[in-house]
Amino acid sequence: MPNFGIDISSEDIAFYRAHGWWVSGAILSDELLDNLVYAVARYAVGEADRPLPKPILPRWTGAPERGVRQADYLSLQLNTVLEFVCAPPLPQFACALSGATEVRLFHDQLIWKEPGGLGAQASVGWHTDRAYWQSCTSEQMLTAWIPLQDTTAEMGSLAVWDASHLWANTDDLHTFDQPDLQRLEDLARARNQAPKILVLPLRRGQVSFHHCRLVHGSYPNRTLTPRLAFAIHYQDGNNQHTARTNWSRGAIHLNDMLCRSRPDGLPDYSDPDICPMLYSLPDEST
Repeated sequence: MPNFGIDISSEDIAFYRAHGWWVSGAILSDELLDNLVYAVARYAVGEADRPLPKPILPRWTGAPERGVRQADYLSLQLNTVLEFVCAPPLPQFACALSGATEVRLFHDQLIWKEPGGLGAQASVGWHTDRAYWQSCTSEQMLTAWIPLQDTTAEMGSLAVWDASHLWANTDDLHTFDQPDLQRLEDLARARNQAPKILVLPLRRGQVSFHHCRLVHGSYPNRTLTPRLAFAIHYQDGNNQHTARTNWSRGAIHLNDMLCRSRPDGLPDYSDPDICPMLYSLPDEST
């Protein structure tokens, strides 16, 4: 195995590839996380270091009426967030787990879940990231899910369907915004799939990585404290935009409007201003 300069074993990598998810130890310092929390607080009161290259989004999306808010592309708007996204060791872990020789940023997103529960409507629906990334050639993309505080099951930590990245017919789960988790579980069972649901409590400093085809979501935040999590979506160096003929709802990504165009006119997912290179394995032949 290549030497990534990080504390990850071949057993960790084998676990990720068998289960579709893996939780690290405490790999992020309080200083890094405090800086990220401060940047989020700046954004929440309307500050930014620069606007998005194109005004394609409101500052907040999601479903505020359900207590779930999202803020996209903070790394393109706040210097501190860009520094966080680029800083080791996260890109090295992403590279090791995915088996890629290099990883680029694809997208980042803050998910803010209000306290108090708001009933089942405050859930994040079972979905796959791949369902939203059908414009990509790669099926090895992955996400780092980073809690900004200790995140218990009661707070609505990330929950996964163990090993579901190996299933067929999950690329249609554009269901992040569908909070009826039981209905989605019943639909899976009707397709002869048997979800093994695991909630992943994380301490501050830990990170959960999950495969783009893994079904995941979360339950309501039933505590009195907001649950903040930051997701970094990684693409391997070989990923490109694909002009599919059977496009469905998830086949157009926001990157398509932000990235420069390739000579053939399609979006360039290697645009360094939108999707910078985060880590590349050293060339061992030199």
